[in-house]
Amino acid sequence: MMKKLLTICFLSTLISPFSYGSGYQVLLQGNRTTGMGNLGVMMYSDASSLFFNPGAMGFMDHNSILIGTNPIFASNTYWNSETSNSSYTAETDNPTGTPFHFYAVWGPKDGKFKFGIGAMTPFGSGVNWGNTWDGRDMLNELTLKAIQIQPTVAFRISDKLSIGAGLDITLGSVNLMRTLLLDARQDGNNYSEGSVSLEGSASLAYGYNIGILYAASEKIDLGLSYRSKVDMKIEDGDAEFVVPSSIAGLFPDGNTFNASLPLPSVISAGLTYHISENFEIGTQFDWVGWSAYKSLDFDFKTNTPGLEDSSSPRNYEDSWVIHLGGEYVLENNLQLRAGLYYDKTPVQDGYMTPETPDNDRLGLTAGIGFAIGEHFQLDLSFLYIHSAQREQTIEQAIAAGTYTLSTPQQSGTRDVLPGTYKLNAVIPGFSIAYKF
Repeated sequence: MMKKLLTICFLSTLISPFSYGSGYQVLLQGNRTTGMGNLGVMMYSDASSLFFNPGAMGFMDHNSILIGTNPIFASNTYWNSETSNSSYTAETDNPTGTPFHFYAVWGPKDGKFKFGIGAMTPFGSGVNWGNTWDGRDMLNELTLKAIQIQPTVAFRISDKLSIGAGLDITLGSVNLMRTLLLDARQDGNNYSEGSVSLEGSASLAYGYNIGILYAASEKIDLGLSYRSKVDMKIEDGDAEFVVPSSIAGLFPDGNTFNASLPLPSVISAGLTYHISENFEIGTQFDWVGWSAYKSLDFDFKTNTPGLEDSSSPRNYEDSWVIHLGGEYVLENNLQLRAGLYYDKTPVQDGYMTPETPDNDRLGLTAGIGFAIGEHFQLDLSFLYIHSAQREQTIEQAIAAGTYTLSTPQQSGTRDVLPGTYKLNAVIPGFSIAYKF
């Protein structure tokens, strides 16, 4: 029981913040693209192309430095719908997320090559359920920070075709706090409680991305990109336990752990249609390789009868996202943007945890942009994420093997908390670019 709770709680917290869209995968790497429903693979007007499609950099007619951020205001709610007539609910008090993005793209104005360097935080977030709610044995609070650095090069083969590639260098850290429900007391209903804090830094992990942009005609641009899977590894993370002295030997001081998990690959394809010189619309389809996330594996340096290594299934499915958006430029060069996207969850029935209370998501977006003189561009965006409530039943969890009932011979276990979950998030954003 103890080893499964520790494993599930820790490793699933690693996967949930970075999956801000299939889970929590909200791509916040460019506020022009965010304002248009997160379209990016077939756009090439600013330096964020470095992330979305490095091939598009080859069509940029200027050099640029761009920096932006997107504060995340999100909340999760839980309702114990599995207990008859229950009115119990819980809501998170999440810290405000502050992901950022930075790009620098340069090269000869009339040359065929463009070079760039980017830094962004596509995998950072946090969640706080508190230490008194019914699922405190799974999670109190977590914070995950990840930074990706991407050196990139693009080559414009012709007036219609450009290709590009980049190296993804990822580093990060995680901190988890949760309650330990320990031995049962004589009445069999209450438990003594302890706590655990797990903290570790991931070693450098490497991946790559490639992209191509094709100007099929004066009206149509086509884009295609691929971002590879990245395997993140935490080695010698710190595990600190606060437990009664009578069982302190089961949780030795100075214990460490190793863990690993995949960040999934993403294939994106999109089309832009230029209705007029001032009006364009586009659509994009993403395929996310979440099936790479099959299990949670956790290895403690020191094992005891209460703290053993374990592996627990997650069995995510590949998922997809479809986007639609557009931009209209007024005569004063004010750019108006709007869009939406639909994001299919990879989490199967019976595998939903408090760290990934995931369901299909609808994102509604809007944005404006305007030039400040000849060299500066300001972009503002707004994203609202709505997730319909999703119920996970005990029967679904039993079928998935993540929940067992108590028997006279053995106490039950739970890797998930059955009930009904819901998420809503509001994400404004702004960025400024210097063109030269």
